[in-house]
Amino acid sequence: MTGRLIAAGLALFGLLTGVAAAIVTEALDAWGYSGYAAMPLDVEIAIFYAAMGFLVTWRKPRNLVGWALVTIAAWDGFMALMTALVGAFDSPDDPAARLFEAIQHAGWSPPIWAIATLLPLIYPDGRLPSKRWWWAVGFASFGIVAYLVGGTLSEGVHGSKYTVHNPAAVPELQGFATFLVETSEVILIAASVIALIGLGVRWRRSTGVQARRLSLLFWVLLFGGAQAVLRNFVSMPIVVDHILEVLAAALVPTAVAVAVTRDRLYDLDLAVRRAIVGLVVTVTLLACYLGLYASLSFITPIDTAFEAGIVGAAIFPIALLLTRWVRQVAWGRRVDIVEAVTALGQRMRDRIEVSEVPAAVCEEIVNSLHLRFARLELETPDGGRTLAEVRKCADDEAEPVTFVLWHRGTVVGRLLVGAPEGRTHLDEMLTQALASLADQVAPVVAALRLDEELLRSREQLVTAREEERGRLSRDLHDDVGPTLAGIRLQLDAVRAKLPDDAPAIELMDRAVTAIHDALGIVRRVAYRLRPPELETLGLVGALRELALFLSAPTLKVETQLPDDVSALSQSIEVAAYRIVAEALTNVVKHAKATSASVSLSINGEGVVVEIQDDGVGLPTDAGSRGMGLKFMAQRAQEIAGQFSCQSTEHGTLVRAVLPLRNR
Repeated sequence: MTGRLIAAGLALFGLLTGVAAAIVTEALDAWGYSGYAAMPLDVEIAIFYAAMGFLVTWRKPRNLVGWALVTIAAWDGFMALMTALVGAFDSPDDPAARLFEAIQHAGWSPPIWAIATLLPLIYPDGRLPSKRWWWAVGFASFGIVAYLVGGTLSEGVHGSKYTVHNPAAVPELQGFATFLVETSEVILIAASVIALIGLGVRWRRSTGVQARRLSLLFWVLLFGGAQAVLRNFVSMPIVVDHILEVLAAALVPTAVAVAVTRDRLYDLDLAVRRAIVGLVVTVTLLACYLGLYASLSFITPIDTAFEAGIVGAAIFPIALLLTRWVRQVAWGRRVDIVEAVTALGQRMRDRIEVSEVPAAVCEEIVNSLHLRFARLELETPDGGRTLAEVRKCADDEAEPVTFVLWHRGTVVGRLLVGAPEGRTHLDEMLTQALASLADQVAPVVAALRLDEELLRSREQLVTAREEERGRLSRDLHDDVGPTLAGIRLQLDAVRAKLPDDAPAIELMDRAVTAIHDALGIVRRVAYRLRPPELETLGLVGALRELALFLSAPTLKVETQLPDDVSALSQSIEVAAYRIVAEALTNVVKHAKATSASVSLSINGEGVVVEIQDDGVGLPTDAGSRGMGLKFMAQRAQEIAGQFSCQSTEHGTLVRAVLPLRNR
């Protein structure tokens, strides 16, 4: 708490002395004197750096960036007040005026050089990049001290309503003082370049939000150095010179403010960040009006209130655009999450098929948030499985950012996105929007996961059913059938030994007939459980046998079948056989066709079964009247397959895509 109070005291001291310096200068009407040329810069540094330094030190009292800002503000504010007070007396020989001149003439430089040399080395976390950079701190500190000593000893004057000479100057040491000033200037310029290069290297090596934080200060300091060189070698109006100088110094705390508001540097809360943005926008608007007003006044004198009003009206559109730009820079790109969720809900409501929902989600995320790609993954017991992926660039290999989808305490999937084009990371606003959007998408993915589990359970049920049917078919064929056949043979043997007029002959005949009928029932039940052709001939042989059996003089059935189907499970074989049998039965009964073809192929899509005929096609109400199409569709769907039936120019095409094996 003591550290915070000291920092607050320094910030308050800098703020009060800066404001007091401006008030004194205005009261003396001394803005036009040469001794007060740097007063706008000093007042601005004292106020802006004090405000930002106080916020940083209050939140992060151990961060040296905040302490550097409040120290610079306090030092510069005090020097500005000393400068203002030099011309506040009746005579240049007043002891107070001479004392204030000695103080301000010696001490004006350290805060300015500290901004260019020391602040970049410790930004943003208040620490040097490594211990190897201590030499740069020592190099810059030596230059600042040498410049301070040289300025103290050198002759100089302060121009106001009178001229005040530096009372601390030593005439005999002017050569040495000049040497110190010139040498230290070279040292400090070199230290500034070294600090800027170090900041640039750290920026290029960092990623994400840290890279943007460093880039802001890098470009601000680069602009400051460029304008200093420009003002030194190019003659320009005094108004433009002051505007460039003040702007360069103001951009440093502005860069910190943008990092605070946009990237939550130093973890300041929302109210403080909003206050910072409001202050930056207000100062920008004021600076825009004052700067442009001063520039126009330099070109054309403005003497009346009417002329001032006309100038203000002309400046207003420019100031409005500038403040909008400043607000956008401070907050970053705003993402309307409500609009994105509404559009996503509309897309999902318009989609009929559940399988199309993931693609709709990815498309909406990529389009509404301008991302490079989006991928939606479903979490399954076997690991993640991609539901849909949408990419703007096919060859984009950017590192994705992952958002875990939680629903009722369970991870149901993941949303992977790529940063917008031209960026390597997601900013805070976009990250918050995607996190909120992931919460909205999670219930949809959870529903898809339930559908996946239901489908998996149904497949397991189908597999178990087919295995049980196979077992029952074998039991009926191997046990019940032979037993009944043996009983019938025994009855035939008994009947053969009875006389023809025996009363039991009629009973024996009825028993033999009943057993014969029972054998037929057993065969039909066994066939319905699992076609015996599949057991004896396999799927390929069974389909060829079926095509040969249904061929007739008026109908020719051809087959195109692979040689090896060993990769298929029993449930897949039964489904394929039943679909082909039902489709060919419909061809025989209803199509009036002269030829039909059965093809079965295995590829990356799965097992593709197609039955094509050249008949009259399907009636419009075929799906509602007949049960055959429903049975075929059910056979495909219960093992996670797809089924379609459509009339073509040459007849009817029945197509089923079945998985290679049950999952």
